[in-house]
Amino acid sequence: MTNPFPLEEVRCILPVLLLFAAATAVLIADLFLRGWNEPASGPPKRLLPMLSILGAGAAGFFLWRDWGSAPAVVFHGALRADAFAHAMTAIILLGTLLTLVTTAAYLRRHGTEHGEFYALILYAAGGMALFAAANNLIVLFVSLETFSLAVYILAGYFRDEKRAVEGALKYFIMGGLASGFLLLGLAFLFGASGTIRLDDLGRSPIDQPLFLAGLGLSMTGFGFKVGVFPFHSWIPDAYEGAPTLVTGFMSVTVKTAGFAALVRFVLELSRQAEAGPALAQVLAWLSAGTMIFGNAVALVQGSVKRMLAYSAISHTGYLLIGLVAAIAPERGGSSAPVVFYLLSYTLMTFGAFAVLGSIGQDGPENETFEAFHGLSQRRPLLAFAMLVFMISLAGIPPTAGFWGKLYLFREAVYAGYWPLALVGILTSIVSVYYYLRLVVVMYMQPAGEGASAAPAPGWGAALATAAAAAAVIAIGFFPQTLLDQSVASIQAAFGAR
Repeated sequence: MTNPFPLEEVRCILPVLLLFAAATAVLIADLFLRGWNEPASGPPKRLLPMLSILGAGAAGFFLWRDWGSAPAVVFHGALRADAFAHAMTAIILLGTLLTLVTTAAYLRRHGTEHGEFYALILYAAGGMALFAAANNLIVLFVSLETFSLAVYILAGYFRDEKRAVEGALKYFIMGGLASGFLLLGLAFLFGASGTIRLDDLGRSPIDQPLFLAGLGLSMTGFGFKVGVFPFHSWIPDAYEGAPTLVTGFMSVTVKTAGFAALVRFVLELSRQAEAGPALAQVLAWLSAGTMIFGNAVALVQGSVKRMLAYSAISHTGYLLIGLVAAIAPERGGSSAPVVFYLLSYTLMTFGAFAVLGSIGQDGPENETFEAFHGLSQRRPLLAFAMLVFMISLAGIPPTAGFWGKLYLFREAVYAGYWPLALVGILTSIVSVYYYLRLVVVMYMQPAGEGASAAPAPGWGAALATAAAAAAVIAIGFFPQTLLDQSVASIQAAFGAR
């Protein structure tokens, strides 16, 4: 009998195994530490975030060790270990590490530090890494549900808060509905093509009506996960109700995992002559609608957290431009700017939520624009970091966000979709208003009489925020290296696309 788990194939998923192992170890350690006669913030309890960070760091080390290895299809075609999967996993691990480093002091401040929080973060990250590498429709769905269930629980982690429970419940119900659409769509695709391998779907003879029905249902499921208009309705309430740093984790890692699978799915299926032009047209309209809706609604928000939620929707629209350019029938562009933008988005969005989580307790009264009045006098370093993240999200040079949008719009023009690029430029100009509105209240509005000094962030939060701000600026001055790596990852996995 042949070995069903050869060591060379197990090595390809070692980062995922380490994440799951670390999550399980955290749960077991927490079980024994709960009986320890120490305060919640005592040394034994602090082993939990350290163990979590160690597990995520080890996963990152083994991912780095295999960086640049030859692409491989492992476990009988279930997973692809290629440069694109490595790049997406690296971004997911970055968001995970930033979350783990930042949340320890945040959870202690709220009195909710428990081992299951760190375990859920690691289980979610492992599921997302599998989702990004999935080459099998069954693995695709199972890994999706693995990280989705963990994120549903994280969204309602503050179970004593009404808005947390409400947001998590809406997320769970809408997520279950979207999973049903995706599962039915994948079943139709299997029925039309006779294969469950993703890399064979675009090459197999198909039954066109069944294939197109499966494609439409699958895109609905993917659209929910990445927050495409009109499948976005869960985002504002789930983002607002979740703990602020969990919102940051959801915003960057779920979107990265969703786009990782969506890029692979779309590029493989667009090989079908009937599917390519139709996909490009549908994605172009979804992209334009998402950019317009997200930016228009963000303009009128009085809560910084909800503003960032609608901002996340608009950035999904920008990312879809890269997919449209990659499969455009006129003159295909490259989806490499999607990889570049996802890394930039991870840094600037999580950084913004880290600052929001550092200025005080969660609650509607601490998430308004008024809560940021005079922050430059109360916490000048936090205010400067938020300034960097806001101008990057707005696409103002010299920041990572500027180059990310420029590369996306350039690919759209090259592919013949200049009207879509124009919509992106105009909506980016609109976004400047609500991003700089926050900058104005931080630097030009005095703090109210009752405003208290923002609490000093923990060392982990301060370190993660500073590193994210420095990276956003560094990429803004030296973008070419990151773009070259993005192009290399796409070409190694998909050829010129």
